Amino acid sequence: MSRLHPFDPMAAALGDDWFREVEAAAAAAAADPGDRLAFEQLAPVQRVLSDLLPPSEQAPGAAVEGYGILLFSVYHFWRGGRRSLSLDRESLERIVAQEASPAPPRLREGWYVQLPERVVWARINPGSSPEPLDGLFVTPGASGREITVLAVLGLRPEREGFSQIAVTVPTEDWHRAGKVVRRPLFAPVLEGGERAGIKSLVSEAELLHLAHLALAEATQ
Repeated sequence: MSRLHPFDPMAAALGDDWFREVEAAAAAAAADPGDRLAFEQLAPVQRVLSDLLPPSEQAPGAAVEGYGILLFSVYHFWRGGRRSLSLDRESLERIVAQEASPAPPRLREGWYVQLPERVVWARINPGSSPEPLDGLFVTPGASGREITVLAVLGLRPEREGFSQIAVTVPTEDWHRAGKVVRRPLFAPVLEGGERAGIKSLVSEAELLHLAHLALAEATQ
């Protein structure tokens, strides 16, 4: 059975026409859809955000931002031709074992990096339960001056939706993330993790560095 891709339930919920509506709205407004704040002001995006977060609920700013980043990521994944990189366990181990960081990847549009199942784990906040990462949406924005990485966690067919961790940083910080991560890379922090052969992400820098390693491999 083929593995579920997080774009598929999102596209089904949004409808095929939504992506073209966003593209047309950006062109009509002469707006750069790579600018996340400008993207979120487009009418089709505002409509979906309003549906997800009715004003009467007074949703916290973090929730609004989270949905906005998710829409931004899936739109640019669609716009870039739905390019996915699927890493098996052997490939993941190989890129993690590299002694030197590879040259920075140059991205023009969004990618999705699908990780081997139930190998990399993280928490969406310190008090939450650990969840396995399905993969990472990686999206360049603001004329290449920044990068957004959105991690998809806990994706499974019987669940409605998934958890996410998102971070947006200047492109230079993405390239430098490998200098501030733990060593050994992605060492497990869960009990029994080393024996089980799993890996852990415990910081934004580790999230960024994993995306860097994977996409440097894919875009060489």
